Amino acid sequence: MFRRLLRSGTANNNRRQADYANGGTILHKAIEQREWKSVLSRIQHCPHEVSTYVYRIDCTTPNAHFHYRVFPLHCASMRNPPAIVISTLISAFPEAASTKCDGNLPLHFALKYSASLSVVQALLLAHPNSLEEVDENNKTCEELFEANKHKWDSEVEADAIFYLLTQGVQTTDLKEEDIPSQTEEEEDNDWRKDASSQKEVESQQDHESAEMMSTINHEGWKNAGLSIVVIGASGDLAKKKTYPSLLHLYDDSLLPEETVIWGFARSPMSHDDLRDKLRPFLEKTNCSPDVITSFLSKCFYQKGNWYGDVDAMQDLNDAITLNEKRLTEKLEHNRLFYFAIPPNVFNEAGVAIKQTCMGEKGWTRIIIEKPFGRDLQSCEDILATLSKHFSEDQLFRMDHYLGKEMVQNLLVLRFGNLMFEKLWNRDNVQCVMLTFKEPFGTEGRGGYFDHYGIIRDIVQNHLLQVLTLLAMEPPTKADGPESGESIRNAKVQVLNSIPPITIDECFLGQYEGYTDDETIENKDSNTPTFVAIRCFVHTRKYYSTITIFAFPLIRELTILLRIARWAGVPFIIKAGKALNERKAEMRIQFKDAPAAEFMFDGKCPRNELVMRMQPNEAIYFKTNVKSPGFSAAPIQSELEVNYNTRFFNDSGKSDSNPDAYTRLILDVLRGRSAAFVREDELRRSWEIFTPLLHKIDKENIRPVKYKRGTRGPPEADVFIEEKSGYVRNKDYVFFNGNVERKSDMISMSSGNADIGVYGLSVMGQNFALNIASHGFEVCVGNRSPSKVDATVKRAKVEGNLPLTGSSGPQDFVSKLKRPRKVILLVQAGKPVDETIKALSKFMEKGDIIVDGGNEWYPNSIRRAEQLDEKGILFVGMGISGGEEGAREGPSLMPGGPKEAYDDLEPILSSCAAQTDSGPCVGYVGPIGAGNYVKMVHNGIEYGDMQLIAEVYDVMKNVIGLDNNEMSQVFEKWNLGRLESYLIEITASILAKEDTITNKGHVVDYILDKTGSKGTGKWTVQEAAEVSVAAPTISGALNARYMSAKKGERVNASKVLSGPLISDLSPAKKDELLKDLSNALYGAKICSYAQGLAVIKSASDAKNWDINLAGCVHLWKGGCIIRAAVLDQIQAAFTANSTLSNLMTDPSIAKELNSCLASWRNVVIACANNGIPCPSLGGSLTYFDSYRNASLPANLTQAQRDFFGGHTYERIDATGPFHSVWTDAHKDIGDINERTKGEK
Repeated sequence: MFRRLLRSGTANNNRRQADYANGGTILHKAIEQREWKSVLSRIQHCPHEVSTYVYRIDCTTPNAHFHYRVFPLHCASMRNPPAIVISTLISAFPEAASTKCDGNLPLHFALKYSASLSVVQALLLAHPNSLEEVDENNKTCEELFEANKHKWDSEVEADAIFYLLTQGVQTTDLKEEDIPSQTEEEEDNDWRKDASSQKEVESQQDHESAEMMSTINHEGWKNAGLSIVVIGASGDLAKKKTYPSLLHLYDDSLLPEETVIWGFARSPMSHDDLRDKLRPFLEKTNCSPDVITSFLSKCFYQKGNWYGDVDAMQDLNDAITLNEKRLTEKLEHNRLFYFAIPPNVFNEAGVAIKQTCMGEKGWTRIIIEKPFGRDLQSCEDILATLSKHFSEDQLFRMDHYLGKEMVQNLLVLRFGNLMFEKLWNRDNVQCVMLTFKEPFGTEGRGGYFDHYGIIRDIVQNHLLQVLTLLAMEPPTKADGPESGESIRNAKVQVLNSIPPITIDECFLGQYEGYTDDETIENKDSNTPTFVAIRCFVHTRKYYSTITIFAFPLIRELTILLRIARWAGVPFIIKAGKALNERKAEMRIQFKDAPAAEFMFDGKCPRNELVMRMQPNEAIYFKTNVKSPGFSAAPIQSELEVNYNTRFFNDSGKSDSNPDAYTRLILDVLRGRSAAFVREDELRRSWEIFTPLLHKIDKENIRPVKYKRGTRGPPEADVFIEEKSGYVRNKDYVFFNGNVERKSDMISMSSGNADIGVYGLSVMGQNFALNIASHGFEVCVGNRSPSKVDATVKRAKVEGNLPLTGSSGPQDFVSKLKRPRKVILLVQAGKPVDETIKALSKFMEKGDIIVDGGNEWYPNSIRRAEQLDEKGILFVGMGISGGEEGAREGPSLMPGGPKEAYDDLEPILSSCAAQTDSGPCVGYVGPIGAGNYVKMVHNGIEYGDMQLIAEVYDVMKNVIGLDNNEMSQVFEKWNLGRLESYLIEITASILAKEDTITNKGHVVDYILDKTGSKGTGKWTVQEAAEVSVAAPTISGALNARYMSAKKGERVNASKVLSGPLISDLSPAKKDELLKDLSNALYGAKICSYAQGLAVIKSASDAKNWDINLAGCVHLWKGGCIIRAAVLDQIQAAFTANSTLSNLMTDPSIAKELNSCLASWRNVVIACANNGIPCPSLGGSLTYFDSYRNASLPANLTQAQRDFFGGHTYERIDATGPFHSVWTDAHKDIGDINERTKGEK
């Protein structure tokens, strides 16, 4: 082939010009990206591009001029091409070899960029006089070679080139046949040459072929500089999708080595702050911690006051440019901007980028995501704004559905398989159905969703894009640089063939309880959450070969006919929220087999081709086979390919299939536009749907109500059947990878539950309902069947949630998906052991049991060791938040095998409390670590509650406030730095009036006797075990013990006296009230400091490697000790993870110092008035002890040595010492032996 290309005709010598800013030519782009096979193909099919100048105008000078203008030959000579490419370019346009572009001949470029010997030979052969001409800097070819000689890897090759340059070349001495010919294997090696061997590439990229990797590595952008800017870096889209996708590309070596990633947003952050915010989301990927750390080192941050902040953008540009100048060896520097921002700020961000941040020596590209407006006019506004500043080649409008494996598979499936393309028409297809189903509702996103609705959110973009790929005619090219326009032209043809949707072709639904979402302001909203639409595609195709009978000859002629491929075939688009399952699929139902009903004495099910996009991408063909046994009746089965099991799991590559965002970002880097939405596509899609949307809004058309957890409105099935002729095989179920008959199955939920919850006290019920409300199917179990029935009933009442009951342990386990995941919420201790024994006998290796109770951590370690013998993974998980938190979102603290947590994470992250910095759940550490952190959490809770009780005591008995006045004080405090859950509920408690006596407040009727469940005691014991002082927590525990002695205290009050309560003036009362606020704040910080010190010491001793900043994050929402001050505490440990004690952080120390005077006043007031303050006083004592460089412990240690010979250390010498204090004391012998074990 390549020899034929060499001898192909020359290009038209009329020189043409192409503006680089408008993309240049396809040939030029292919050369820039080093796609050499595409270059050879383009030369053959478009020879005029070989003689086309590509230029860039320098707009920085008063008189604009061309500062970059090259022929394809010059451009290729800079990029170390195969010799066949150079020879073909010269053959097509010989004049280019002797033409200077920007003052350089092609040979000059070849010598500057270390071209191969074959390339230099070819250029010299084409223009021998090149040796006599100088480059733009007046350097000869020999001088250029000497300056760049070090760039050649092979000394032999370099010497050969030097010989050619110094000895000259005669055309008679060097003929074309003398140019070393390449075998096919050698030609392939030109494209596959890489710094690492093929084996190394395959080991690094086990989910991509070595050929693909090699192709990418030799594309121009991969060897250029790259700056990526994420606009809106602090938002959810950036943290959950953009940065993780970039991490995957980085981990797979699919980003240039010198890539720098900038975040731009309005939040005030440092580089490290951004990295800390990103890390929890990146840790959810399967990338190693070292890779994540390395990736984050390339991430930086620039703050702007708004997205169009030109000054901030200029600062960003300066930083990017400075880095680009550092990379002097790079020929090009590219820039990619990712808009993770709402469409209403596209304009200002785009203008600022255009004014300040455009790349000068490479491409600038922008990724924008839906929504692209609400209707045609708003879309036009966005398009007009962006197209004013950027060309279509620079804009990549992302619809992530176009990056899904199964959607991208459509082209190969349709046009790479003869049988499917033959079936793909009106003669065989009854109808086409596109389905999108979600099992959850708006769940707090109601404000956004109510503004857009299901049609705008799903149908107009995602499903319509899929429809165009499914219905389009064959594109000219499906891969390579030309495929983008080819595929999108075919898609636009489909869109132009779909008439606008009318209301009579549409069925609307809305799930019951939709407007209960607090974020939905319009409680009479008519926004549809379900829609079924019928449309038709009126495209035509040309073919075909027909046979002409003309006696006596029978001849076959090819005649062009216009045939409507899809005439009369209905396309049904169905989408909905709060349905019975999560699914997105393309389904083609074929017509009835001719005469099959008569032949088989009954209905023969229709064939269907189903392409499932999510979950678990798969293709299966529903086909009819003979029933097993003696019957000859047809029964439906399937031919199936499941991507996970077929391509990944069997080879241990379960995580190899890249997600849609990762694929699409890589496409942008490669300049591949096929999977992005073009301007005319977007405009036409809105033309199809805008009339319908306006009619729904203006006429307030009401959707039909349907129950949550169902297939949608029953009337919709009737609508679809009438509109499409679709026949549903109701006895066929594709279930867990197998075909099942519903009549043979007990329940659709059997074996299909995502997780089980066993133990249905109020906590257990609420947590199960919480999980189910996030779309996960839950199976519940309990010793008492009545509680199972009550929970199932609650699930139906609370929105028909996907929750099913069980009749016993075996039935409970049988209803769970593998690997089975079970959460136990039963009483700690023996009941946990009994429940594990009852369930584990039915469980298998790889299944997971989670204990969510307040368990003593050694028990969790023991259970994990016992279950490990059966291969069952055990997790001890602390849950905080009480009954309300369990339902609305608790704080979760899991510890156990990391692989178990990874399986649980999607469920736990969804149902945990949500904060601005992410869900309040994270991997704490190995088994025992989760229970330990929850235990200390409860110890801090003890201290915090006692501190509030002591403040209440002073308010009531010293200041003399009544309950309502105290409630108002706590309510006010909750608006400031004391904001916390416990302060909030204290205000509510004090305001609650008694409904039994209708006199006074409830709090005054409650017996002053506090109970406990043991976690506070465990915390104090553990503090002693790891030698950490925790006086606030121990003081709280002691106060509870003292309160329990109610009878003794009553008797003691009659014989033991105390001081009289001081009579304070109003001013003094106000002053003391202010002091109480400061004292409570300082003591509260000390309580956290003590608890975190206990965790740190235990983690160090047990090698748990607990991240204290991450630990604090878990407490920021959902739990009892959540408080505003935790933001500052988390920041302290984020800034210094090795902080010895929280109080030593500069910002925390400043806060504590500001509280000291008030704090001491309160403790003095307590002492003067006989008010016990074990935690307020204990916190102050803790602070004073820790801040004091010298304590009286020297005397205590001297006493120990005096009466026990325990030795002491000296300040002026090292080692243990003992004194003979009196004549009665004797030498104690070997001091080291005596002091062994001392702490």
